Amino acid sequence: MARTIDMTEDSPPVAATPRGKDSVLPERTGMPRDYVRDALDTLTRGLAPYAESKLRVVFHDEWQRYAKSSFRRPREQSGSHDEEFVWDAHSTLTVMWDQWNAVFRQHLGHYERSLISELREFRNRWAHQRQLNFDDTYRVLDSIARLLTAIGCDELSQEIYDSKQELLEREFSNKINEQQRSRHNLQNKWWTIGVYAVCCIAIVAQMILSWASSSYLLASFVVIVFIYLIYQRLRTEPIVYGPRECRRCFRIIYTPDCPYCAAKHN
Repeated sequence: MARTIDMTEDSPPVAATPRGKDSVLPERTGMPRDYVRDALDTLTRGLAPYAESKLRVVFHDEWQRYAKSSFRRPREQSGSHDEEFVWDAHSTLTVMWDQWNAVFRQHLGHYERSLISELREFRNRWAHQRQLNFDDTYRVLDSIARLLTAIGCDELSQEIYDSKQELLEREFSNKINEQQRSRHNLQNKWWTIGVYAVCCIAIVAQMILSWASSSYLLASFVVIVFIYLIYQRLRTEPIVYGPRECRRCFRIIYTPDCPYCAAKHN
């Protein structure tokens, strides 16, 4: 039985001890890359034994040689001919794609083949540290769940489903918090404008009632000042205080605009 390990970059996997029950999973920080990493690991746990079993049926003892032949460049091959083949997300998806007509076409359909192609692309984007947003992450998880269901790994598919629910809850929670913050800022803005208006009316009324010779001139000046203050309050967006997560780069920021995203664009 070939070994199954976690995903690596585009470089070929090396032999490693399979993850045991007592091993510690990397902590998930909530970033999309963490969800994709864990989902690809779950995919390997279900897809690698399936792929190996189908290869053994067709190629018998020569299955490892055919599996290694799916990697065109020598550096991608898992060691020499005598070494044990190592499964990870990259090698599993590559072998299934390359050996589709010979092995997997009899068991899976065009839809599953399209899922494999899509997951290969997303896996490469993940391995090359490219940015993955919420839509990309949810699509990866959904495609993995569908592929695991297609090969009969319902338990692992349920794990991915739970991750999808967690991802959705996190996304909707962030949006609700943003809406509440915006609504609170809007309420504060109109309360401030209301206070300005009341103070302006009270001061001007007192001046007019006093019937002083300069009251009208001073009242006009007060009205102009308060109109300017109200205009500035309407024109200026409220500052969001406190630490929060940037929705584009997912880093913790303390200012209204994300300095990391601004530096990247500059």
